[in-house]
Amino acid sequence: MILRHRIINPMAEIYKHLAISILFMFIGFFIGKEFLPVSFVYLANKILMFFMLFLLLTAIFSRKSIIPRSFSMNFVYVFTFIDGILMYPILSYYLQSLGTDIVINVLIGAIILFALLAFISHKKDAGHFLSLGPTLFASSLALLVVCIVNIFIGSSVTNLIISIVGLVIFSAYVLYDISLIKYDISMGNIVDKNDLSIHVLNLYVDFINILLDLLNIVDRFND
Repeated sequence: MILRHRIINPMAEIYKHLAISILFMFIGFFIGKEFLPVSFVYLANKILMFFMLFLLLTAIFSRKSIIPRSFSMNFVYVFTFIDGILMYPILSYYLQSLGTDIVINVLIGAIILFALLAFISHKKDAGHFLSLGPTLFASSLALLVVCIVNIFIGSSVTNLIISIVGLVIFSAYVLYDISLIKYDISMGNIVDKNDLSIHVLNLYVDFINILLDLLNIVDRFND
């Protein structure tokens, strides 16, 4: 018999594990920086589009139950650690192109935007933004198709448009995901740590997409 220990404050636990997941991402980034060849940095623009496709697919799969709803939090940590390694060339490109100060400012901006959206959704009733689900799903699929086409016939203008649209979509996903978490809590669907994992993964994907979209937008305007 498996004993399940009820979580007293699921929302606080989700934010805690999200912070740990982002920390694992940065650890992965520094590992990549130490061990991946510098030549990867020069492929960053090409890698970025494939990486965005990967994140979009993760976002779509996780919300359509293709990924299980409950799994070990260790999987999330491994995922974000590997994700950080994959992000090394992309973040290194932005560090070289924009400079450390601007990248840090964009990171702070992404954190503030994410926190503001989470606060707005948290203040609403449970499930308030769930009606956005079908629209966000359709928008994600459309963005996925455009990203694939952009790999072959894209330009700097289309890259900018994709980042702006992506920023809007994943900002709305933060509203949706926090609303979904509150709904699951109210329905008693979150019992132990494993039940938090899918929500932590979704919020992590939201945050990383917001960060990368903001970096790309600033980089395009900087050019």
